This record gives sequence, structure tokens and C-alpha cells, in this order.
Amino acid sequence: MIKQYYLIVKKYFSLGANNKKYLFYLFFTSFLRSSSFLLIPFVASKIVEYATNSDYKTMLICIFVFLGCSLFYVLCHHYNYVAYEKNSMFTHNKFQQLIMDKVTTYDENFSKKISVPYIVNTAFNDVGKIYQIPDQAFDALNELITIVIVLFILASVNIYICIVTLILNIISLYVLGKNIQKKNYYLSNQRKYQDSISGLMGQVLDGNKEIKSFNIKEEISGYLDDYKKQWRKNYFKKRKYNDNIYVLVPTILGFGKILIYLILIYLILQGRYDVATLVLVIGYYENIESNFNKLHECLNNISDNSTRVDRAYNVLNYKTKDMLKFGDNQTDDILGEIEFKNVSFTYEKQEVMKNVSFKIPSKSFTAIVGKSGSGKSTIFRLLLRLYKANKGEILLDNENIYKYSKEVYSSNVSIVTQKPFIFDMSIRENLSLVDSNKEHQINACKRAGVHDFIMSLPDGYNTKLVSDAENISTGQKQLIALARTLLSKSEVLLFDEVTSALDMNTSKQIINILKDLKKDHTILMITHKPELMKMADEIIVIDHGKLVGKGTHKDLIANNKYYQILQK
Repeated sequence: MIKQYYLIVKKYFSLGANNKKYLFYLFFTSFLRSSSFLLIPFVASKIVEYATNSDYKTMLICIFVFLGCSLFYVLCHHYNYVAYEKNSMFTHNKFQQLIMDKVTTYDENFSKKISVPYIVNTAFNDVGKIYQIPDQAFDALNELITIVIVLFILASVNIYICIVTLILNIISLYVLGKNIQKKNYYLSNQRKYQDSISGLMGQVLDGNKEIKSFNIKEEISGYLDDYKKQWRKNYFKKRKYNDNIYVLVPTILGFGKILIYLILIYLILQGRYDVATLVLVIGYYENIESNFNKLHECLNNISDNSTRVDRAYNVLNYKTKDMLKFGDNQTDDILGEIEFKNVSFTYEKQEVMKNVSFKIPSKSFTAIVGKSGSGKSTIFRLLLRLYKANKGEILLDNENIYKYSKEVYSSNVSIVTQKPFIFDMSIRENLSLVDSNKEHQINACKRAGVHDFIMSLPDGYNTKLVSDAENISTGQKQLIALARTLLSKSEVLLFDEVTSALDMNTSKQIINILKDLKKDHTILMITHKPELMKMADEIIVIDHGKLVGKGTHKDLIANNKYYQILQK
């Protein structure tokens, strides 16, 4: 049973969210607190002994010693709490930072293996509990050491009392372990259905319009009721075994105290022990009882947190055989030349790209076209290093893209999507996430053609954007997203259907901006708009994951059947 808790604590420390100084402080104060508590029953028995023998002077000295031990225990308890508070604050912040760092660096497979509700619940609910593990582990260790010491003390008084106490403790530990194991199983299931409930509620918020238009509230509520039913079932199962822990264990130890009393009374009546010995033995047995209650509470809490540790471990140690690894090339003098060399990519056992090769010169505008599902978006995902090609090479300035460091590559390759995400912050704050220089922000917004609109707002750049910028038009949101991308100073700009949801005037504005941007950027755009295809320096035609055409609009419209079909 001890091995089970050791493995939980070991896994926790492997997550690397602790400060050694705080841990030592926490352990040391816990050790002093437990040690000082050991002296109190011994000094109490001496007070009774000297009072019985009418040695009041020595008794008075023992009373002062007793008060000193009690005060020292209180001080140790206080400083142990201070150590716990410092360690908890550091660890809680560290865990959330680690999860944030990991989530923002993983590939797209991560979100498919581990759900968003799982990550959110882990980052906020789980890390809000598991930082208690060091305190619980140190307390459990010190309580166990204290119990062993007290057993030796009881053995020196009476071996039979020691044996009875030891047997009762072993039985209590066995009962505790069995019930904790069962409780932990149902707790894990309970958390699983909690994730399902959170996930469904998130989907309800995102798909509220569809729920209303299709009138499917009752059907969705049915799923929610099923999840809640399973959650309740596992919750009450967990409570059953949790209640057993808090009822059976104290009952066993309480029975032991009665048995010890009877043994001591018998020995006192036989004249073999005095009242001072009774105070000593009962004091230390109650000490064991108190230590064991604390021990079982610590073990119970560690067991409760084992599921939370597993969840945090799954997030922080996510790995797959296709896990992306970034290089250490810090070269930041990027021109923006892109080349695909016989690139193939398989996703979920389906080949979605087959031996694709093309070269895009720097400072050019290339349109990527093809039917829906042809593989256009896969090109962007590979360029963004969200996935890794199974075969072939992808080069940026004749260097494999996976050899660049994360910082260098992400600062040189950026994307503007059809539905860009804007944070619930002011326009200024959204832009400052990339570059806090106000002059740079104004220049980027002017180049994106959105500065005048921003200045027409009552609060200008300090205008708060709410609910993913729903308080401004789709077109203005797109332009602000473009300005944010320009602030990144990326050499390569990827545009994914950015004009598909825009009105004609904003689309024309985007087209004019693209003509300007290609002077100093490499631009790739996925598009269905003929006017954008016509203005491109070169067009890449994709069909079923294969390159089936490459050239200007004039060449392709004359000679390429796939492109001709797209134009129709």
C-alpha cells in the first residue's frame, strides 16, 4: 500500500513545479511540529508523578516545561502553515505556467487526444488541489515516524500494550487502503463525466444559434441528463467509501483505547503500575490515535489527488510517435523562399498529400486553389509546423523548417484565417500582445487600412472588443487581425480564405493591401475568388492531395482542365 502513495508523490515531483527551498522549509517545520508534540505526554506524566509524590517544586518546573513544549508546538504549527502557503502559491502559479507553455507549443494532435474541457479543468481545478501533495506527503511521513517512535516507547512500558496497539494500527491501515482504492476508482470516473458535462456546456454556448433554430434543446438536455446521472452515480459510490474511512478507522482505534484502558486498570489494581504510568500510556496512545487520524487524512488526500496528478501528467508529458521537435537554428535573416520537395502526409491512416513539390520565390504572391477537401489547408498546417510531413522536405530559405528554433520560425511565418480570433481586450491590448510599441501599431493599422476606422471610435485604440470582437464588423475584425500579423514582422504571410465572408468593398480593400504587402513579404493565399487568382504571380492547383497544376492564371486557364473546372 505504501508503494502506491510513493508512486503518486514521485509522479507529482516529476512534473517539476516545485521550489527546493520551500520544500525544505515545509518538511523541516513539519518535522519539528511532530517532534515537539511527542514531548507533551511525557511531561504531562511527570507532572502527575511529582504531584502524587508531593514534589511541588519539580512539578512546577515540569508545568513550565509543558507550557514551553506546547508553545513550541504552536509556533512550529504556525511556521509550517507559512511554509505551506509560500510553497502552495509558488507551485500553483508554476503549474499553470507549465500547462500554458505546453498547450501553446503542442501540435494539433494534442487537442484531438486531450479535450479542451480536460485541459481547462486540469489547469484550474486540478492544480488548485495537487499543490497540497508535498505538505500531505511530509506530514504523512512525519506522522508515520512519530507512530513508530511512540510504539517503541509503549514497548518499553509494556510489550503487550505495544503489540495490541501495533495490531490495531495494521488493521486500520488495511481498512484505510482498501477503501481509499475503491474511492479513488469512482473519483476518477466522476472526473471523466465532469469533463463531459463541461464539454457539452461549452458546445451549447458555441452552438446556441443552431440549438434554437433546430429546436433541439430537449435532445441536448437528454445528453446532459445522462452525463449528470453517471456523475451522480460515481459521486455517491465515492462518498460511500469515503464515509467508511471516517467511520471504520476511528471505530477500530476507539475500540483499542477501551482495551488499553482495561489492561491498564487491571495492572494498576495488581499494583504493577501507578496513575502516572496510566497518564503516560493513555497520552501516547491518544498521540498515536491523533497521529493515525492525521496519517489517514494525509493518505486519503494524496489518494484523492492521484487522479489530478495523472491528469496534469498527461497534459505536461503528452507525447506521440509523430511528436514535433524544433531545432536550434537561430538565423533570423529570413528572405521567405519556400520549397516543398516530394512532400507526403498521412493523417489518421489516410494519405492527404502525395509527393507534392513546388517552389515559391520570396517577395511574391502565390494563390493555392482546389476543391474543398483537396489538401489546400494541409499545406498551411505543414508550413505552420502543426503537423510533420511523413516524407519529403519543406524548406524555408533552403533550410528544413524543423531545424529552425520555435522563436525564429514563429516570428517569420504567420497566418490570417477566415475567422481570426480576437481576445476580449481593447484594440491596443490585442495589438500589444505582439508589439507594444504604439508607433508600430499605428503604422501596421495604417498599412492594413484600419487606422481611420479605429480613430473614428469613441475610445480609439482603447476601444474594448467583446466576445471575439462581436461589437465591430467582420471586415474590420479581419483588418485588425491583419494589422496584428504585420506587427509580428513575419516574412511569410499565409492568408486562409480571408475574403470569403467579407463584403465587396472590404474584399477590394484586402486586394489592394495584398498588392502592397507583396513588395516585402512572401504571400500564400488559399482562395476561391477568381479576381485574387488573376492577380497572383503564380497559382498552385491541388486535387486529392496532388499537385495538378502550376503557373499563371493565363497559362492555367488555357491548358489545365482542373483549373478550368474551378473557374466555372
